[in-house]
Amino acid sequence: MKPNESNNALEPERHDAELPELAVRILSDFARIVAAEARLLESNIVEAANALVGRVYIAAILIVLAAGGVVALLASVVFLLHHWMPWWQVLGLVGVSSVLLAEILRRALIPSPSASAVSVIHQS
Repeated sequence: MKPNESNNALEPERHDAELPELAVRILSDFARIVAAEARLLESNIVEAANALVGRVYIAAILIVLAAGGVVALLASVVFLLHHWMPWWQVLGLVGVSSVLLAEILRRALIPSPSASAVSVIHQS
């Protein structure tokens, strides 16, 4: 029985000697995992930022084109009406029409706070 007791006594000492090496391996594995995750995150962020910048450029171009089209249409209406009316009447008519159209679109597209509160109550 004495040989078994000596073997058991040597085994914990051997495990104690391996603990620092194991800790170093765990830390190096953890560092590699963190570095890989950082590279992955960086590549995802760069791709997302590039896609966002591309969409912003496209949206800006479309907004400028649409605004130019609206201005051209309004100018053509003004010049067409000017054949039959003086400038002050034409500009007044276009201004009143624009304000009325904006108000109609606002009421149609943006729900009022009381209407949204009523719809929440009916859903409950």
